[in-house]
Amino acid sequence: MIAHSKSLLAHKKQNQTLFNFAVLCCQAVPALKGYMKAVEGGSAPKLPDADHFKGAPDFVQLRMFASEYRKTLGRVIFLSSFSYFEAYFKALIEEVLQFHGGQEAFRKSALERQETHLTALDQPEIAKAASKLREYKKGNFAPSYRKHIKTLEQSDYRFPSELFSLFGIVELEKYKDLKASEIPHVVKWCFGLRLTEAEEVEFSRHRDTRNDIAHGSLLELDFNKGMEASRFLRELSIKIDKHVVRHFLVIERA
Repeated sequence: MIAHSKSLLAHKKQNQTLFNFAVLCCQAVPALKGYMKAVEGGSAPKLPDADHFKGAPDFVQLRMFASEYRKTLGRVIFLSSFSYFEAYFKALIEEVLQFHGGQEAFRKSALERQETHLTALDQPEIAKAASKLREYKKGNFAPSYRKHIKTLEQSDYRFPSELFSLFGIVELEKYKDLKASEIPHVVKWCFGLRLTEAEEVEFSRHRDTRNDIAHGSLLELDFNKGMEASRFLRELSIKIDKHVVRHFLVIERA
């Protein structure tokens, strides 16, 4: 049984690598400060040579970098986390399509099912029940409607809301390269997962922050805010994944 999508496993790995880097930075900077004091105090001969950069270290410059690293790291964590989440969701859409044989095969399967359900009206009992419902609703006919609806529910007939599913599969192809602003729309109306108002508001807020950073109007971000956004996006991806795996990664044809 599938517990998580392949997309989520890759997403988790990316986030773990990012978290490991954050831990390394938060450990390394205090250690660097302490080492510089030791060099200046004469208890250490010099700083270890830096990877990839040559030349004598400038302690004034390093202390300036160290004083700002939390805000820089917060921005890096935020941007990376948001980019990873976007990549995860796009990959998830593609994974759903590929699970069902790819876009064309999935569409063909849905079309065949739709045609089968449409021909259900060739059966006299089903046609009769449907004909009783093919009118503008009259309030005093509600008991009769319920009777005929129940008859159709127990047959191969599919109601209009169900027949529109093929259109959803066709439209899903357009969202494989979706914008971040479209993610809540697809989550709700394609996958049927209702996000809370708070989740939508927070996602929108993080998207605006991402745009501000990307456009250069926000150069620094508090480390804690970066971690907060990373946690939110990670939890949101897990929520989406559980729903999609449960309802959409199900074999239709053997």
